[in-house]
Amino acid sequence: MKHRLAAPVIGLVAALLAMGVGEAVAAPAAKPSVRIGVYDSRGIAITYSHPAEFRESMNKLRNEYEEAKAKGDSAQVKNLEQQGQWMQVRLHQRGFSTVGVGDLLAKVADGLPGVAHEAGVALIVSKWEMPFKDPAVEIVDVTLPVAKLFKPDEGTLKILGEMAGQKPIPFDELSLDPND
Repeated sequence: MKHRLAAPVIGLVAALLAMGVGEAVAAPAAKPSVRIGVYDSRGIAITYSHPAEFRESMNKLRNEYEEAKAKGDSAQVKNLEQQGQWMQVRLHQRGFSTVGVGDLLAKVADGLPGVAHEAGVALIVSKWEMPFKDPAVEIVDVTLPVAKLFKPDEGTLKILGEMAGQKPIPFDELSLDPND
């Protein structure tokens, strides 16, 4: 029985090889034609919020608030309170969910071409803003090199590393109450 099946199977394999089917199966997978760098926007928000520059801007806001309070300018006090509260809400949205950070990246835009060159990518986008990827596209995580453009300290880099293993909170589950 084995010998009766051997001839037809060998014939079928020979026919498939003659048609080029064997070559298509044996051909190595094509190298991705495009490499795209992706970053985790949460990591960018976290590194943005830790350097001295950010603390200085918060101190400036706090000082303006104290000055307005001392002058009895209740309208300005209310305005600055709201400004501070909404800054906190936006920072939480960015640090815990997938809210965009384009305005933060604008602060380090001069460094992005270097990150792209070093990673060998043609584009850098948020990993949360990529609903589809063709198999011909290779994804390269550039979160850490982009985050380093903000000159974070070692403690911030540690937080960034710990955050990488956590899933973001869906945006619609975040509180929009600035007092939460």
